[in-house]
Amino acid sequence: MSPHGHLVRAGSPAAMQRPRQRQRGFSLPGLVVTLALSTVAAIWASGQVVQRIEDSAARAAGVWLTQIRQAVADVLARHFAVLAKGEVPRNEQGVPLFADPLAPTMDELRGLGMLPADFPDRSALGFSAQIRIARAPSCPGERCRLDGLVYSAAPLLKSGTQAPDLIGISTAIDAARGYGGAIWPGKPGLVRGAAFSFPNPLMPGLPVHPPGTLALWAGVGAGGPDLDRYVRLRDTRDPQLQGNLSVASSAQIGSYLAVGARAGAGQACRLPSGTMANSEQGELLTCQSGTWEPASGGFGGAYSFNHPLGCYHYTGVSTANPRTGTCSCPAGYKAVIVSAGGKWTQTEGWTTGYVCVR
Repeated sequence: MSPHGHLVRAGSPAAMQRPRQRQRGFSLPGLVVTLALSTVAAIWASGQVVQRIEDSAARAAGVWLTQIRQAVADVLARHFAVLAKGEVPRNEQGVPLFADPLAPTMDELRGLGMLPADFPDRSALGFSAQIRIARAPSCPGERCRLDGLVYSAAPLLKSGTQAPDLIGISTAIDAARGYGGAIWPGKPGLVRGAAFSFPNPLMPGLPVHPPGTLALWAGVGAGGPDLDRYVRLRDTRDPQLQGNLSVASSAQIGSYLAVGARAGAGQACRLPSGTMANSEQGELLTCQSGTWEPASGGFGGAYSFNHPLGCYHYTGVSTANPRTGTCSCPAGYKAVIVSAGGKWTQTEGWTTGYVCVR
């Protein structure tokens, strides 16, 4: 229809002269780039999720092996004398506790109460455990020792390959808190950890474990490593360090901070600024510009002095500075008059008030 209300046929000169409206939308190349970037981001995010899941499973497997290692440690400690002689531990009725005392099974450990009754047969990664105990040639005797290894029944490999999963192995070992190790590709003839090294196999006649196999160690007797000498992550013991401790970054303390150093307010300080100490009165001090100063800030208390009553109100109440116990300022502070008034010749006398500042 024309501006005058007349119909206009399609293809007529009037229709052809109408201005064209611009189409809006995405160009094909831009849409392709956007989809490609979105796909890359999705693949990266899914890879991160998978890695976190695998790390969690490896850590859970390390905790699972640690529980078994503790059970083996209990067996070695409880039956050391019998095992050292090469004999089979027995219960009060004389029944053997283990079919093979050098290879206890999970069922046997559960039956003895050394593992929970519902303890799973397999780890979060799907492998079971094998236990081997080695008796030193010096047994029985003063130099006798027993060592047990808890192996993963299958190596920990990268998905879809025959290569050991070094990240997963390291994560599981970290969860073992110092007792973990593995058979590494570079030295397949050894099973090694931070605190131990044994041949692979542990004893002649046993099968050789492939690289990637996890192993946790437990041992008793002479000549073993003393893991209690080392501080571990999340250790609950007091290490009682006997020297200085330097921390490169921030330190967070979840409870109280006790400062044992002693100093006096106003005394010279030849330590770095911010160093803390306590006064004999229990006041917290900090080293500031070469002087020990109270950490409470620039306020040193207040007091008032009366003439003729001295450090008392005419009613008998003390007007001493609570910080010093007298009408004075702490060391390093100066008294500033903030008030004065009264009657010189009357009972209340003349009172001057002071605030201690620095």
